Amino acid sequence: MSLWIYGFIFIELIIISIIDIQTKKISNFWSLGHVFVAMALYLISRHYTWSWPVLIYPIAWLILGFTLFLLGIMGAGDSKLLGSLYLIIPIGFHHLMLEKLIISTLVVGFMNLTLKIAKDFRTIKAYALSGHWPGLWEKMKSRFSYAPVVLMAWILMGVQLWL
Repeated sequence: MSLWIYGFIFIELIIISIIDIQTKKISNFWSLGHVFVAMALYLISRHYTWSWPVLIYPIAWLILGFTLFLLGIMGAGDSKLLGSLYLIIPIGFHHLMLEKLIISTLVVGFMNLTLKIAKDFRTIKAYALSGHWPGLWEKMKSRFSYAPVVLMAWILMGVQLWL
């Protein structure tokens, strides 16, 4: 991957992360922008060659993201961002990005879970011991901005590629 592609996506993810932290929303503008940038890249860049496998990760993320949205786990903007982001990541790096995304999601999720349990330990313990599963689920659920997690995965991927 060329440094300019990495840098472009890095700067974009910083901006999106800041907006997501402040507003808890990711605009469709970013996803639509990815589609237009991807079309331009596939037309003019030697790093991008069109083939149907290019769509495997974007489509998978849209399906998975929609499912996670219906379950109340992931925001709609997050799933659209990931689906469209994979359109501008060169295909040779799709799997590596997924690997880093899983790692960063597990780290941030575990940290959030640990903090939530530490903060509300007595209530969580009471719900668990009483078998009141809806209350336990409600206490354990955590909404956090996901764009910074994507940024963290992108940084981990860059570290692996260039260090």
